[in-house]
Amino acid sequence: MHIKYKISLLYVFLSFFWGCHVEEDTNDPVVEFIDPEEHAVINLPDTLEVRVHITDNMAITNVILNLVDENNIPAISGRNYYPDTNDFNLVTSLVLDDKSMETGTYRLQVVAYDGTNSKIKYREILINEIHTEILAYMAVTAPVSFQSALIRISPDFVTDTQVLIPQAHWLSAVHGLWENFFFISDEPSVLTAYDPFSFEIDWEVDAAPPRALFTGIFPDKELVFSTANGDVGIVSNDGTVVLRTPTYTDKTVKFLAADDTYIYAAHQSLSGDINQLTLYYRVSGSIRVQELLSAEILSLVPVNKSVMIFFDASPDIGIMQYDPEDFVFSSVTMLTSENLHFVEKISDNILFLVTDRCVISYNIENSLFTDFTKQPYDFCRYDKLNDAVFLVKDNAVSRFDRINGNLLKELSFSEEVLDFQILYNK
Repeated sequence: MHIKYKISLLYVFLSFFWGCHVEEDTNDPVVEFIDPEEHAVINLPDTLEVRVHITDNMAITNVILNLVDENNIPAISGRNYYPDTNDFNLVTSLVLDDKSMETGTYRLQVVAYDGTNSKIKYREILINEIHTEILAYMAVTAPVSFQSALIRISPDFVTDTQVLIPQAHWLSAVHGLWENFFFISDEPSVLTAYDPFSFEIDWEVDAAPPRALFTGIFPDKELVFSTANGDVGIVSNDGTVVLRTPTYTDKTVKFLAADDTYIYAAHQSLSGDINQLTLYYRVSGSIRVQELLSAEILSLVPVNKSVMIFFDASPDIGIMQYDPEDFVFSSVTMLTSENLHFVEKISDNILFLVTDRCVISYNIENSLFTDFTKQPYDFCRYDKLNDAVFLVKDNAVSRFDRINGNLLKELSFSEEVLDFQILYNK
């Protein structure tokens, strides 16, 4: 009887334990999109209203809202919510004004978590990028040797505003995403970011000694630069130098180019007898490869995930293409009896070459050279929006239709035009 009594007590205890044991939560949160509608079309810039209803049998501890592209890469900074309730209405507004966002299919992503289970749900939308437009043209002239004039020209190609600065011009550029005009002074160089509408200085970066001279500037998503000390670097939109490679005592950078993966630098020894093409990883600044060349590099232009190299083959111009993934130089193309001054990229297949003799259209695919003008110019700029070419000679800037070569408009200044830039809104 005593043993039976113990067994009975054990049975009662186990029955009580099993009856009180909480069952495992096997229910995922339920996520229901209310706004926006599936496949809604958003034309940037705009504010996207988002409403999502989330329920669960347990308290929802965390909700994450993201906007991702087709590759599931976040397009904006994600938002976190901590509702601690089993019935949560997510109501928010997303300001979409990123000028770099491209047209395409995007997805709102909601992740709901209740401490045990999670649920991910998507709402697909179509975003149309911000329409490209010209904000202004920017010219630099030289009224006297120790001063420069910065001139803003309206989109209809009429001189608008001019300011004088007490610095000699060396290089300049524009950045549409940041809406900045960059002026680089002669040695010792200072890189100055101007607001092109107020001409106020946003920030400045000095070139470092011992050779305090910027030798190249390449604006794209960021601002890539090179100096006479043989280093390259990247500046962010607030003027912070976020990457800078080691300097050299025995060589400098003559030309600079960049794409999404690499920074391309044309290194030359201070004596001028050694020439190298150096490829830096854009993310880390480490060197991928250095190729020794037998001639001086005259220009570098990135095309189709490779780089076009123009080199001195006096009295000719040599052209070859370098594939950074395979470390392969393509066959050399020669432009005979020409002296190169400037190269402007029209597309991944068309480049404009400014020489002593004229301006030449170069078709990379079939190695075809076609004279665009009959007379020489100092340099050129390409308007991608209107398929127009601006050619600069002495104190005049001339606008041509790229297809038929017709002169569309000309603007003259009182002094020599040292540089001319096209400022887009993106």
